[in-house]
Amino acid sequence: MSETLQDEVADISEAQSLRELDDQLTAVMAARHVQEFIHGDRLSLIVQRAQALCELNSAEERLLLASVLGRLAAVARGRSGEVFEGFQHFMTEPPASLAVLQDGDEKAYAALALANLGELSPAWLSDYVIREAFALDAAENARKALLIILRDHSDDYLAILNSLAQGFDGLQIEAPDARLRRVKRVLEAWKEVAQDHFWALEANPGEAISRVVKAAMRKVTGAKEEALANEVGDLLFELLLRVVQLRFSYALESATYAPLATLKAHLGTRLWTYLRGHSAVKPRVLSCLREACLVLARQGQTDMAMLDAMKVMYATRTSMGNDLRRHFEGHHELDSEVAEWWTSGGTKRASNAKKEKSLKSDEDMLIGQLLLEGESARRPLDNVRTNLLPLIEEFVHDPVVTASLRKGLGGFVELSTVLRQLCRMRRLELSGLEGEIITYNRTRHEMVSGHQPGVTKVRVVRDQVVQKLYGRERVLVKALVEPV
Repeated sequence: MSETLQDEVADISEAQSLRELDDQLTAVMAARHVQEFIHGDRLSLIVQRAQALCELNSAEERLLLASVLGRLAAVARGRSGEVFEGFQHFMTEPPASLAVLQDGDEKAYAALALANLGELSPAWLSDYVIREAFALDAAENARKALLIILRDHSDDYLAILNSLAQGFDGLQIEAPDARLRRVKRVLEAWKEVAQDHFWALEANPGEAISRVVKAAMRKVTGAKEEALANEVGDLLFELLLRVVQLRFSYALESATYAPLATLKAHLGTRLWTYLRGHSAVKPRVLSCLREACLVLARQGQTDMAMLDAMKVMYATRTSMGNDLRRHFEGHHELDSEVAEWWTSGGTKRASNAKKEKSLKSDEDMLIGQLLLEGESARRPLDNVRTNLLPLIEEFVHDPVVTASLRKGLGGFVELSTVLRQLCRMRRLELSGLEGEIITYNRTRHEMVSGHQPGVTKVRVVRDQVVQKLYGRERVLVKALVEPV
């Protein structure tokens, strides 16, 4: 050991306070002697000295001990178990606020130490982490370390959202722009530490996100910095999109998008209009909303709450309807009345159509089935009339048989003609899809071997019969399809 390093070790052993010990460790780290300094048993000796200097009854001293140990653990290269041995005995009660420490490094090291309290963390840790992570002004590394503790000690996403709401509720910042800056820092830090983490999500968290928005955006309507409000709005949009990432089925529930109206109400018209025009995340939210509307329309469903959520994101109902109309293009399997309800923004009444659809006319269904049977028989009978009948007349030489066959074929042609006239009167027609490969829709198609979940592409083996009245179309007899 060099003479300089011997002096530094001696200084450590002679330190009279934790603050003095921390300053000496800082000097050793600055001189790049730290690995040699903590080599072998010296690390345990330094830890023991730090614990001996800590006044157990002082919350500030115990916090400083956490900072000292966190500093050592950061350079101990896999020996953190030695550093934090016995540390939990000093943390049976919460330490002082991180604000009492001198700088951001000390705060970050203290937060790192608190993360090593083990799986059986003290009861006070959760509330302490939330309070301190939101109270910090600019110590971003410390904030991230605290939020990592929150992330790793939460079982599900609902618990996370409730913790975020609790933290924002505790903010005592009344100035709108200052509050927005703090909210932005918290949400940016949370986004960074949580982006690759996944939690269970057993219930729709729309209400919980709304609470987060209310707590975070309290009294920010008068904010002057519109660009700052836009950044915060995008970060709150990200919380909503994370729900879709964790459990996609919630993308189809209007409750997921309820926080949008809450955000609009708390921002106010001016800030919301700016956010709606400048948001970088808005297109992703709209993509989820439009796709949810398409899926619901495919199922023959309408959802006014979903449309209300969409209206929040558009300046006019017309622009929303045009967007949905473009999104629905090419999806011919959609019921025209249901699609019109969505693209009109819910102004077209769909309740009557839904009732009419559930109480289909038995007569029209029977006529439709008869049309299918007649069309399937027409082709082989036409073949008999044009190809087989001349051969029978030429070689059989039985006028009775020939007359009967000719009469039967003529009767079928007449019957077919009357049936087609009846179908035209009832506005019934075939879709002409037989043999086509199309997207499977359970409400319009019937699978040959029964419904099979997960099938998307099918081949039509028997056409469907539809009724078109006043520009609207409803399926009377489903197409028979088989998986491709």
